This record gives sequence, structure tokens and C-alpha cells, in this order.
Amino acid sequence: MTAAGGTTPYQGTGNFNRTAGTYSFTVTDANGCMATKSITITEPSVLSASATSTTILCNGGTSTVSVTATGGTSPYQGTGNFNRTAGTYSFTVTDANGCMATKSITITEPLLFDVFADASPILCNGGMSTVTLTGQGGTSPYHYANSFFDIFTEISLPAGPYSFTVTDAHNCIASTQITVTQPSFFDVFADASPILCNGGL
Repeated sequence: MTAAGGTTPYQGTGNFNRTAGTYSFTVTDANGCMATKSITITEPSVLSASATSTTILCNGGTSTVSVTATGGTSPYQGTGNFNRTAGTYSFTVTDANGCMATKSITITEPLLFDVFADASPILCNGGMSTVTLTGQGGTSPYHYANSFFDIFTEISLPAGPYSFTVTDAHNCIASTQITVTQPSFFDVFADASPILCNGGL
């Protein structure tokens, strides 16, 4: 606060710290004459940061985090799109005046998608085994060939090696292999010694 005119020295001049608002300042000169001045101090709105993330569909994937800011004084630093894996992250936005706002976000992901195969024993050569595919993790329902299943599905197969590729509801892929075994071919043989005399054995 400064003054001009009147008779120096003045009382009420100088520097004053004030928050936003309207204030009146009165200055008095050496003769007791007074002058009053009102002033309104403004401030920016509160700087705020926000963050949104896209969904991770498959375990081990990435999410796009969009960080934005409102309030304060633009332009901002620290806004934009960021690729992140699952976890908890903090993003700090700074406005043109150096004011800062921080926003935390937690990104989740599905459990690891896996599939397992188990085969029932083939009891006789040439028989069939029931192969059970069991899915876990990921996002059900799971899909194999033309079937959808929530936990497991059964397939009837002869002996041999097999590979299975299963997808979950988000087309995440899991694979497994199994070899179905069977007993060797069962056979029986007969051999007869000759009868040397009629009626013999």
C-alpha cells in the first residue's frame, strides 16, 4: 500500500499478506488526514487432477491411463495418456503457477488364464478316453472348438498326443498338451500237437 499527496510521513502504508477477498486500507498522513482504498484479491479455482484407466483384458496386459486437470491456471504439466501394467500409481499435475495436485489410481487385471487336461485310462486297446479340460483364471466362459464352458468340458478321444488351445471370454489364450495311452493289443494264440492214431489225444 502506497500513498501520495498530503503531508508525509504516512501511517498505514507498506506490504500486507492477505488471502483472497475484499479489503479496505486506510492511510493517515502527518496531519491526521485519512484516505481509504478498497481492493479485491482474486485467486484461481482449486487445481484438481483426475485419472481414468481402460480395462486390462488379459493377465500381463497394459492399461491406458488418461490424466486430466481442472482449475488452477493452464497450461498444465503431467496430463495426457500413459500406458501402465496392473498396480497402484500416483500422477502429479502442475499448473502454470507451480501449483500441484496428485491423483492415485489402482489398475486391476484378471488372474492368469490357464487350462489343464486330464485323461481317463483306456482299459482295452482301441478304446476311448474321456479327456477333461479344466480352465481357471482369466474370464469365463471359456471356449474350445464349438463348446463354451465355465469350469470344465469333456471330450472323448482315442489314444494319441493332443494339443488344446482354449480362449476365455476376452479371447485370452491358454494351451496345454496331453498324451492318451492305451494297453498294447490283446491277442490269444492256439497251437495243437498232431494226433498220431485215430482216437488219440
